[in-house]
Amino acid sequence: MAKNILVVPDVHGRTFWKKPVSDYAAQADRIVFLGDYLDPYRNEEVDCSSKALYRNLMEIISLKLEYRDKVILLKGNHDQHYSSRRFRSRGAGTRMDHEHWDLYHSLFNDHRHLFQLAHREVVGGTTYVLTHAGLTAYWLNKVNQQLWHLDDSDVSVAQQETIDRINALDDDEQQGQDLLAVVGYNRSMMGERTGSVLWADVNEHSMEHVPAAYGLNQVFQVFGHTRMNGNIMDILAYAHHAMIDSQKCFLISETLPDRITPIGENEGDEPI
Repeated sequence: MAKNILVVPDVHGRTFWKKPVSDYAAQADRIVFLGDYLDPYRNEEVDCSSKALYRNLMEIISLKLEYRDKVILLKGNHDQHYSSRRFRSRGAGTRMDHEHWDLYHSLFNDHRHLFQLAHREVVGGTTYVLTHAGLTAYWLNKVNQQLWHLDDSDVSVAQQETIDRINALDDDEQQGQDLLAVVGYNRSMMGERTGSVLWADVNEHSMEHVPAAYGLNQVFQVFGHTRMNGNIMDILAYAHHAMIDSQKCFLISETLPDRITPIGENEGDEPI
């Protein structure tokens, strides 16, 4: 049977994910959430109460508990500033709910083992790497120089070993969190060349000429983090990556011509 991956971009308290997940849950080989479950945009029609946001995230966590091997929960910067006190002090994002920080901190830490930073999947001969904000050569070099101390040729995001190393950063409450808190120039006047796997902006990625360093030209990256209006544009797609923060779910499938395709109730798509 053809392999199908359902991808859910930034949630931010929205419920757009529910129908596609319900429609595809039985047939999808994997359902990958790209993170940012909390901190809604106040100009959207979203119930911004802590009760509603907590309930929405708990529904996603319950889905993971029901389909442990099928559902992948990635973390975004808006999750990490609740999960880690050190990250909060160094790289907290806007709209962080200070009033309910302890509530969300407990939620993430009670379920810490259910979340990760990166996921690798091979579909139709293409190696996909899914993260919240994408991986850049600048940041990977920074991590390797400061923490891993490997020969650059031994670091490749096309290999599961490197993905595992990236996920292990979350277990390091000091240097790992500092590296995850790196913010790029597009988000901060004091930022570095590019942000971390939680902070890189779409225009901090190499668009047409992806570097061969760290295997970046051997994979197709899928990430969110940079908000788009899904009514105007669904996806920013290039040769080696796609940014999909557009309030719709997407499908990666061996049966579809494009590497990643938007779906959703507004399009009237039927499960394949």
